[in-house]
Formats: sequence, structure tokens, C-alpha cells
Amino acid sequence: MATYEPRDKYYRKAREKGLVSRAAFKIEELIARSKLVARGGRVADLGCAPGGWMVILARAAGPQGRVVGVDLARCANPPPGTVTIVGDVTDAATANRVIEALGGPADLVTSDLAPKLTGIAVRDEAQSERVLEAALDFARRALRPGGAMVAKVFMGSEFKRFIREFERDFAQVEVTRTAATRPGSSELYVVAQGFKHPG
Repeated sequence: MATYEPRDKYYRKAREKGLVSRAAFKIEELIARSKLVARGGRVADLGCAPGGWMVILARAAGPQGRVVGVDLARCANPPPGTVTIVGDVTDAATANRVIEALGGPADLVTSDLAPKLTGIAVRDEAQSERVLEAALDFARRALRPGGAMVAKVFMGSEFKRFIREFERDFAQVEVTRTAATRPGSSELYVVAQGFKHPG
């Protein structure tokens, strides 16, 4: 069984590049693989703190793009040109603030949301499902037709149901693991493209 080395090559690579966390390499890989962000794109980053994903998203969207992040925690040093909002995206008022800050329909919604774990499996799974449902609800409101979403998911009793929900809302759905994910982690990512706007 693989053991997790906290200062592995992704940790060291992040330090070398001045990135706040190894998580940046996860979204970088997913963006490159699926061509998820065009120059000038609008992106909402849910669960943005400490800001690792925002650096990569802002770079991909370019100076004409718009990247808006939201998290319960404040991003200490958000990338230039980005907007960060402190709040709970499961709250409708906070979600509305993010959508307003985007200035138009999003091309991409990313979610690295994860609840604080208690160690009680049933409770932790329920909380994980709640934040994923909130992220998907946000995407339904914010995305343009044909837009895309990347969301962190964990294997659980409701995993297949959530995948069916993504398949209902998007033309193409892939469940994948990134090279930068820690060994032994059950973390997966859904990459959903071709949003089917209900309107």
C-alpha cells in the first residue's frame, strides 16, 4: 500500500513555483487535459482558499477573463485581477454575490469544496454530499449553455446518484483522478462539459 509523503515532489514543486499548495497541479492538469478555460473566460471557484486553484484559473483566463472565488476562509494573497468573497456558497445570498461578481454567465465552475471531517463516517459522508449538491445547484444557476464544471467527489453511497445528476445536466461527464492527488486518497474529480441549460 502506498504511503503518503507530505513533502513529496508535488509539495516541493509547489514551493519552487511559489504556489500556495499542491492543489494547483490538480486543476492545471484537468484544464490542460480537457481545454476547460478559454482566454477571456468567466470562472467561479468554489472553496477557493488558500488560492492554489485561482492562480492557475487566472492564468488560463488571462487579463480579460474574470475569476471569482468564494470560501468560508479568506484568501490571504489572491492573484491580481481576481475577486474573492468570504461566505458560504450553500447560502443563497452568498451564491448571488458570486454570480453578480462574475458579470455574466460562467464558462466554468470549479469546486474543491470539502467539509471539515469529524471522523464519524456517516456524518462526514452526509456533509460531503451536501456541499457537492450545493456546488451542482450553483452551477445550474451560473453556467452558460455549453459551459463546464469540475467538482471534487468522494466514493460514497450516493456516488452513482450524483454521477447520474451530472449526466442529466451535461453532455459529457468523466470521473478521473489527478497525478497530484495524494496516494491512498479516495478523492476523485468529475469533469462535466456541455451544460444543458434548462431554458
